[in-house]
Amino acid sequence: MSDIIEEKIIQNDLEKAPDFYEFNDSNETTSNIIIETKKRNIFEILWYGLESVETKGISPVTPEEQNDTSIWNTFFMWLSTTNGIAGLSTGFLAIYYGLSYSSIILIIVFFGFISCIPVAFLATFNTGLRQLTLTRFYSGWFTTCYCFCVMNWISSAGWCSIDSSAAAEALAAINQTSGHNIPQWVALIVLLIGSMTIVFFGYNVIHAYERFAWIATFIVYFAIIARLKITGFVKMGSDSAKRSENIGNTFGFISCIFGFSTAWATSSADFTTYIPKTVAKWKTFLAIFSGMYLGLLITNILGAAICYAILNGPEEWTALYDNNGFGAAVYAVLTPSSNPNETPNAAMDGFGKFLTVILALSSISMTTGSCYSLSLNSAQIHPVLTKVPRHIWALIGSLVSLALSLAFAESGKFSSTFTNIMYMVGYYVALYLGIFGCELFVFRKGRYDFFDVNDYNNFERLPVGYASFAAMCVGIIGVFLGMNQSFWSGYISRKISDVGCELGWVLGLCFSFIAYAIFRPFEARYNQKYHPNNYLI
Repeated sequence: MSDIIEEKIIQNDLEKAPDFYEFNDSNETTSNIIIETKKRNIFEILWYGLESVETKGISPVTPEEQNDTSIWNTFFMWLSTTNGIAGLSTGFLAIYYGLSYSSIILIIVFFGFISCIPVAFLATFNTGLRQLTLTRFYSGWFTTCYCFCVMNWISSAGWCSIDSSAAAEALAAINQTSGHNIPQWVALIVLLIGSMTIVFFGYNVIHAYERFAWIATFIVYFAIIARLKITGFVKMGSDSAKRSENIGNTFGFISCIFGFSTAWATSSADFTTYIPKTVAKWKTFLAIFSGMYLGLLITNILGAAICYAILNGPEEWTALYDNNGFGAAVYAVLTPSSNPNETPNAAMDGFGKFLTVILALSSISMTTGSCYSLSLNSAQIHPVLTKVPRHIWALIGSLVSLALSLAFAESGKFSSTFTNIMYMVGYYVALYLGIFGCELFVFRKGRYDFFDVNDYNNFERLPVGYASFAAMCVGIIGVFLGMNQSFWSGYISRKISDVGCELGWVLGLCFSFIAYAIFRPFEARYNQKYHPNNYLI
């Protein structure tokens, strides 16, 4: 292998310390140094990356590196991310709640609008820091690293698994009756390899892919709308017999929408760190909000329509869904041969199979976003983990997601597992928003320029997070009082509805917000006395 001479920018980051580099650091402030390297084998190339691979992890993105000035990049990034098959499966969860189709649409339109606001807002700070790195300055390093980062890691891995599982179900349903279908485990491997490859290269490749990924998905959605119109099975549905059940079911579905949208709140700035400060914040906000909300509306409403088509359609559709999951339900709608009331048409069946494959591949759009966030989040948990490059964490995260996806496939309980994950994501994001929002708006008066971004790893100046940790614990109490799960129904939840009412995320947000407002002054006084250089004083 020939010698390689590369020009690198040296950063004060643990991630940037490969042992085989030989250079003279007589001037530590020198930004550009010619580095001569020894011969590298394939493992070293994989570890330290190629020239086109984003190796920067959680260290601040410098103003010189912030060159993403395209608002359309941001818009299409969020449109494609929320426009995949996972959005359809979120709307399809309406099958559990017994609400009318019109009620489902109203919930999606109104609460989808509200839940997209915090995601778009948190991405507009333009500090050059990743979202959870930024959170260290607001909530403290301990709570951020050992609580929020761990929960976000689990959430990202869960999202990758759920999204891939829904797509694998759709692929496995093709040609199932003839016995020539693709096994789910093979479909999962193909899908996760696709997303892993994109995430491996990083920010620029992800945005380039997402810029065009939505086009094919939109074509599939137009075909689904046409098929739903032809079959005529989408009806308004029926309300539950008791009003108390309607209240409980309404809040249950609201929680699903909240979890689907706000799950990105703890990752939103990860996708805007390369946007320079010269780009107006309102443009960034509008691009993210409009792209995310448009994708949410289209997929969630269409997923609910598929749900009611299955409920009102032929028994063959119901059997296909019961035996193979949500992905098979989409395949049933797209192929005329699955409906005994339609005249068989081989050409339309073939086209429906092709569209099913395209829709399944759309899962890569959302999986790349989740896996990218996971790859950055891994290094946040402990400083030692920053020694592992970002792209290696992407590979590790994809393998973990694959293992979880295979477990979901074997369990055959995709929809119930998906519902539980949506609830859990909503709980922890509510705690995060309550604490972060209280610090930002109550104590910082909306300011995000009170710190030096280079102190992201300076634990002498970063707050520990005593107040935020205590507030999170109080918020968890609120979650347990309001949650409505198969294993637990909280006291307040049972009082509102006979069948329980899902208020865990509402109470968690309120409890954590109020508790942080109470505890935070005590930590500030402690820092003033013993750590006067701390940011939280």
